[in-house]
Amino acid sequence: MLKTIPVEKMVPSPYQPREKFAKEGLEELASSIKSANILQPIIVRPHKGGYQIACGERRWRAAQMAGQDEVSAIVREMDDRTLQLYSIVENLHRLDLEAHEKEKAIHDIWTHHYEKEGKTKADLAKDIGMSASHITRLIDVYEERNIIPRRELRQALSTGDFEVTRGLQKPLRQELLEKKAREEISQTELEDIASVARSAPPEKQRMLVDEVVKETRKAHELVKIAKEEAEELAKGKTQRIEIRLGADENRLRRLAGSYTDIRTHLTVANIEMIKNETFRWKAVEILEKTREHCDRVLTQLEKRKWYQK
Repeated sequence: MLKTIPVEKMVPSPYQPREKFAKEGLEELASSIKSANILQPIIVRPHKGGYQIACGERRWRAAQMAGQDEVSAIVREMDDRTLQLYSIVENLHRLDLEAHEKEKAIHDIWTHHYEKEGKTKADLAKDIGMSASHITRLIDVYEERNIIPRRELRQALSTGDFEVTRGLQKPLRQELLEKKAREEISQTELEDIASVARSAPPEKQRMLVDEVVKETRKAHELVKIAKEEAEELAKGKTQRIEIRLGADENRLRRLAGSYTDIRTHLTVANIEMIKNETFRWKAVEILEKTREHCDRVLTQLEKRKWYQK
């Protein structure tokens, strides 16, 4: 049933997965409402002498910012599970919904309703248009997030961050996830480091991770130096020296023949092996342009994007 309802008679759903609404987005929507005076009806259910919003809280907030006293709403009778489903489906596929918000929404409706009613994750997946395996992923990761004590770090991590670090010892896993949350390592570096560590027995995971992080840091420093020299070269502050592209490129390809060689040679400690300053800069460029000829280097360098740091 479509009705016109005063905005003060409505309250948000307790199942709203979104923890905050971007002010800029609300202001844009409010401006659009003012200029066009058009607002898609909100869906509500009767609640304690007023109405509870099932779908459209963002529109309700923007309407108030636009100075509207009333909004159009579709009134429907529904139970708590249906109310929660409306809130989830409305927000679930929006790009700006944070990973932890999505996980919590799925976890809550599963534990509060579907699991208690003897339903399956496949039932929940069907109701919200998502695969059962994805439902399981979100629930599992939500339950793992508490490994990170600090809320702001916990919320900075993606669902995938927790998945790729499974199988690591808890203290090590927490440390890596916190490094990722603080942007000390990138997504691809996290994946690469976790992959290396998982291949080792638990007692050797720490040693391997420390080694890989150390080498990654050295590689970042090498590329930083190379880029600084490239900038100086572009400004004409460094004398141009002819690069023997054929010989130097082949030399670099041989160097890139294995991960062992990359770890051994492409470090600040051994940077003297590239004495020609211009070639140092060119080395980074060649690594990027000859991926198809360096398959083993591609596996490592493309994951870490060392040459783009």
